[in-house]
Amino acid sequence: MLTLVLLATAAGQPPAATHETANPLYKSLLDPGLAIGPNLRAKLPAPTLPDGLDAAKQKAAITALIGNDYTFEDFTRDSNVAPQLLRLDDVTPSAPKAPARRVDAWFVVYGDLKSLDDEKFLDSLLSVGRGDGKGDSIKKEDLAERKITIADEKKEGFGHIAFDFLDKVRIRATGRAMWSKTAESVVVAVEVDPRFQGDKKFPNDWASITKEGGETKYGPANPWAGSGLYLKITKLAEPAGALFCEQHVVFVEPEGWFDDANLLRSKLPLAVQSNVRSMRKEWSRFEKK
Repeated sequence: MLTLVLLATAAGQPPAATHETANPLYKSLLDPGLAIGPNLRAKLPAPTLPDGLDAAKQKAAITALIGNDYTFEDFTRDSNVAPQLLRLDDVTPSAPKAPARRVDAWFVVYGDLKSLDDEKFLDSLLSVGRGDGKGDSIKKEDLAERKITIADEKKEGFGHIAFDFLDKVRIRATGRAMWSKTAESVVVAVEVDPRFQGDKKFPNDWASITKEGGETKYGPANPWAGSGLYLKITKLAEPAGALFCEQHVVFVEPEGWFDDANLLRSKLPLAVQSNVRSMRKEWSRFEKK
């Protein structure tokens, strides 16, 4: 996940009053939304659990979310194999030849929000989200060459990642991330930065993947309009130690990615399940130290 590649910029940030005031990128993803084409924007949904809810209201919001799929007790149980909820939708309107998709995921982990202040723990989460992909932060001098400045290095960062998406598409993307935390929650917002479109060193592009005779081949690079997302981790009043995680993603899927095959609905649930379980294991391992 690009989120976790850039999450390491977050360590040591003091709590803010609200995420909207402390995190301009998060606020902009909610409204006016992510640019997904000429004169087209997609607003990411407001969080399922906003700050300020008591135990009863948190439970009511989660119960309404999961409906008849799970009981509240099952969804929030302290288990590596506890369920997660995943929803995929088309974004309308969007560009006909590069439609936008939305992916929303919710799950519970057990731990302490303060764990995110530990850089070694962030590195372990980074390895979970990155998988076989390669990601690195972008140095200040590289940003300066592109006339990009960071107002507060404690809550903002840039990173570049290259990874294979569902074994069909090779994606290279430069993301801008902003982090904020309150007494109740943590938010990381990420956007594939359009200023790097066509950049020779840190491009936003994609290439098709073909496999022949055990050899992986990549097609020519094509510009990619990108993606925007935010991850919010909220401390639950009950059960004790539970953290409610929700990630909301919008991304552009150009023609040629999957040759009209509906791979998202067939492959993405298993990929998300694997990442969630790995994240739970890492958090549990860290808390037991």
